[in-house]
Amino acid sequence: MYRLVPAPAAASPRPRRKNVILGFIAVLGFSLLGAVSLGAIAYHLPAAATHAYWFISRSSGVVAYVLITLSVLWGLVQSGSLLNPRTLTGLSFGLHSFLSWLGLGVAALHGLVLLGDRYINFDLAQVVAPFISTYRPVPTGLGIVSFYLMLLLTLSFYARPHLSQRNFRLLHYASFGAFALVTIHGIFAGTDSAPLWWLYAASLLSVLLLTAMRVVNTRRRTTRQALRPELQPT
Repeated sequence: MYRLVPAPAAASPRPRRKNVILGFIAVLGFSLLGAVSLGAIAYHLPAAATHAYWFISRSSGVVAYVLITLSVLWGLVQSGSLLNPRTLTGLSFGLHSFLSWLGLGVAALHGLVLLGDRYINFDLAQVVAPFISTYRPVPTGLGIVSFYLMLLLTLSFYARPHLSQRNFRLLHYASFGAFALVTIHGIFAGTDSAPLWWLYAASLLSVLLLTAMRVVNTRRRTTRQALRPELQPT
């Protein structure tokens, strides 16, 4: 006589030091590129410099939103095992880490570049502290909160060896909240929300679709593992 016992869950791969280094290099590189670009504009085109800060902030905000959306989508693909396991092994943490750090770097540029804008006239406190800005304080504050939440989630990958699987998963459910906050920030704080309605709609629908696929796939996998026969006598 044999009984059915649940199959042990496979251990998830840990992020490598190389991915951490590449992530920081990407953030630093984009930040330096933005600083050099702004300096060149201010030196060669002083009359256009004031508007350039605002334009760069707007464009970097859109790019950051796209990168953050891709990071969330790849996290759902990874956690739900929606691709071939061999593909996931080679790309999972490397791509997720790269997208997360790159999105954070561009998001930091999106906020810090406003320090040079003399029209909106932000100071450092209004850029880093939520809900105190003079420009649309609530949606702007939600964007700042979402940035800190995404930074915490990205850093948590490197603390994973010290967290239980349950606590790690519970923590990363907050990624849905961070994505919702940054979407609200983009819609209500951005000046290009109307022309970009399709971007926000496509992002929300993609996240909802992959979330549903992940739930279905996880339940199927759990059922198969629970019914897998193990040769253990009763």
